[in-house]
Amino acid sequence: MNIGFEEIENRIKAQLASYLESSGHPELEAHGEITGSSNLVSDFTLDSFQVMEFLMALEESFDIMIDVNNLSNAHTVNDLAKVVQGLLNE
Repeated sequence: MNIGFEEIENRIKAQLASYLESSGHPELEAHGEITGSSNLVSDFTLDSFQVMEFLMALEESFDIMIDVNNLSNAHTVNDLAKVVQGLLNE
């Protein structure tokens, strides 16, 4: 699948906003716009279960399997987009 980095990042931001809204996270409104530098844990106070739940939704959306080892340095939306892009280009 050949998807550009910007499209991947935009899809992740949209999916994160949808996830936060559906789970009733007030942090989305308080933080404002989700950007590439938005940190999943510190900006939106997602716990480990919520991060895994969100990642499963991303896997389904992009039709990929994200290995937990690929996420050790993925803290921001931009980091996550790089991981997804790498998996899509395999």
